[in-house]
Amino acid sequence: MTAHLTILIPVYNDTEAANRLLDALSSMLKDVTRYKVRVLLVNDGSAERPAITPRENMAIQLLHLVRNTGHQKAIAIGLAFIKENIPSDQVLVMDCDGEDRPEDALILLEQAEKNPGHIVFARRKSRKEGLRFRGYYRIYKIVFRLLTGKKISFGNFLVLPAPLLNKLVYYSEIWNHLAGAILKSGLPYIPIDTHRGQRYAGVSKMNFTSLLLHGLGAVGVFIEIIASRLLLFSLALIGLSLLVILGLLGIKYFTHKAIPGWTSTVTSAMLIILLQSFLLSLFTIFLYLSSQSQRKFIPATHYRDYTGDTEIIA
Repeated sequence: MTAHLTILIPVYNDTEAANRLLDALSSMLKDVTRYKVRVLLVNDGSAERPAITPRENMAIQLLHLVRNTGHQKAIAIGLAFIKENIPSDQVLVMDCDGEDRPEDALILLEQAEKNPGHIVFARRKSRKEGLRFRGYYRIYKIVFRLLTGKKISFGNFLVLPAPLLNKLVYYSEIWNHLAGAILKSGLPYIPIDTHRGQRYAGVSKMNFTSLLLHGLGAVGVFIEIIASRLLLFSLALIGLSLLVILGLLGIKYFTHKAIPGWTSTVTSAMLIILLQSFLLSLFTIFLYLSSQSQRKFIPATHYRDYTGDTEIIA
């Protein structure tokens, strides 16, 4: 039985790389008869409309966004568009620059067939970025683990079965970070080891600032967990400060022991920590309440606010 496969690829000022990726996918899938392939390219507000050439063994559709929304939001819009407009059994999400290798895409699809009902992620076994970037990325994963209690070891290169796609597009968190949203959702997934490929053309747009914003997006998905941990941390500091202050006052007024001169400095420091911890707890509570009172952006229903015209490549 032929399965309907939709390949979602965001494109931002990367026409050359996108065409090279389509060539590679077309060559790789020409002998794979179990899929009827459609490619959805999401033009994320590129400076010039991507000039995409047709391929014989795949239908190509170009969805133009009215403005640049960013990588994660472009993917969320593409997923919502597919859910509503393109009947699919599976959705393969990958970047256009070549770092998500087509041969690994075939591995993910094979694993998806063996594990129906699961999202199949590509987990990077090796990377080609510089030492500095890899160091920043490692720090990001450590901070993410400390703040959320969860381990993240994958990104947006994945295969998504249709039943889970229909659920995922109603999670507002995919607007900020797809992988983080899937972690939070509790939807079943399995990671598969892959290698990061070499970029086809141009220069990677992921720098320190981009990585920082990407990390903040991932952490922001778990605002409830982070708020609760910050609140517990501030309450623990308040308790410690009160304990030290009461201990010093007890020694001074209820014992005959001599009080060293530095105890006044310690008491002042504890009072400062007490006040700052109290302010931190208030800030955390207001931050959480503010996040809960805001209207959620649901990609399944709100994605049309950013979509322009669609183009069939034939």
